[in-house]
Amino acid sequence: MSTEKMASVNIRCIPDNPYAVIGVENTKRARLEIETTKNEENAEATKRNPINLVLVLDRSGSMSSSNKLEFAKKAVISVLNLLHDDDVVHLVAYDTTVWNVFENAPASGRQALYSVVDGIKTGGETFLSGGIEMGASLLEKYPHPGFSKRMFVLSDGLANVGLRTKEEIMKAVAKYNEKGIIIDSFGVGEDFDAGIMKG
Repeated sequence: MSTEKMASVNIRCIPDNPYAVIGVENTKRARLEIETTKNEENAEATKRNPINLVLVLDRSGSMSSSNKLEFAKKAVISVLNLLHDDDVVHLVAYDTTVWNVFENAPASGRQALYSVVDGIKTGGETFLSGGIEMGASLLEKYPHPGFSKRMFVLSDGLANVGLRTKEEIMKAVAKYNEKGIIIDSFGVGEDFDAGIMKG
């Protein structure tokens, strides 16, 4: 397919301050903007397959600092708003244990999901691998032929229950990738574990 008929995705990371001090560790806040555009003359060509999406949300105690959970919940709601009505969405939240918040929900019913997301509170430790495992199991439970299988993980990556190292978690992720599940991770907060979340 020629590029003239394809939609484009623009991703911008905008720091609050473009400057850094040499010789010391610098911490910066940044805003991530994702914009999609389509060629109006080829709208049919740019129509994507529907998405079978599971959102995996960290609600552990460490997410209580710096309003990390509140920012993550706003991100979840933003994703719900961006989904097409024919998409399907599931939400998993985890702390010491894993909670199946809702499953196999049509994105067209997003209005009913906002209050559910808003009601999630912080809890105990960080069972990151357990959240990913349950998310993958939901995509397998509801295969939806013809849908793209996606998982978005929102976490500070400070895993202390289950798999904890980058190597262990990447091995698990690779197993799910082989099953056709595309996993994207989004680090939350200034102290997120870049090794795990960028892996």
